Amino acid sequence: MDSPLFFERTIYWSEGDERAHFEWLDRIDAIKSVVGKGDRLYLEVDAAVFDASHLRELQAVYRRYGADLGQLDKLKVAVNAQD
Repeated sequence: MDSPLFFERTIYWSEGDERAHFEWLDRIDAIKSVVGKGDRLYLEVDAAVFDASHLRELQAVYRRYGADLGQLDKLKVAVNAQD
């Protein structure tokens, strides 16, 4: 999987925490798929529908679960170009 968006070695503090992570990602309409491989959880984003509200949610889940926010830079540029 070559997605530039991923979570690596995410630490979950309970089964509910892990479930909440996946449910949160599932509620972001622009995320087409979430696939685990090894220590990574890869996200596939539909750039055609991705907007500022999706970016805010993705930034929040990245912060909560300790992912590298720099991964979202290209999406930020695309969202800013929509304005």
